[in-house]
Amino acid sequence: MTVAVLHPPGGRGPKRSPITEERLADVLENQRAAAAREGASGAAQRRADLDKLLKAVLANQVAIAEAIAADFGHRSPVETALAEVYTTVDTIRHARRHLRRWMRPRRRPVSLPFMPARARVVYQPLGVVGIISPWNYPFYLALSPLVGALAAGNRAMIKPSELVPRTADLIQSLIADTFAEEQVAVVTGGVTLGEVMARLPFDHLLFTGSTRVGRL
Repeated sequence: MTVAVLHPPGGRGPKRSPITEERLADVLENQRAAAAREGASGAAQRRADLDKLLKAVLANQVAIAEAIAADFGHRSPVETALAEVYTTVDTIRHARRHLRRWMRPRRRPVSLPFMPARARVVYQPLGVVGIISPWNYPFYLALSPLVGALAAGNRAMIKPSELVPRTADLIQSLIADTFAEEQVAVVTGGVTLGEVMARLPFDHLLFTGSTRVGRL
């Protein structure tokens, strides 16, 4: 597959109101309430969500390259295409291709005293996943965990690194254009905002970054 960087960027709608420290807990509770209300999504809905994300990434290739280059001072659009766009697109397509197999219940053996009972593992969403991503590959390391969260039927809140503000704003705009806030929300801001978010009671928190910050 070849990912071009010469296509015009897709339309980007108005940004949502910023998620402040005061709103963080409310956004999480709204996502949890939506998960409880709507239940676990089926394979068709999860594929549709992955397709929407794929379309948004492909439509914004130029904007992604420009935002990252502006944050870094300079970065080749070819490097961004290979290291950020292609890897994200490949992750989405891989998840979509294997989704039904991942969701399928798995049989497990039953010991003799419980015969003729049957046992199986049924895979279910965790609920709401927090994603805190670093600056060095700011698009891929924010979006690839989101792919896994959506494929598993979860909702998510993403905090991109404050060291790449233009890329963080682009991710916020792209996600706001694609998903309702009660399904996927993006938090942009400084270190304090990230610390507050990390203390929220997520069902799963995925952090990529330094050992020092990971310990904190």
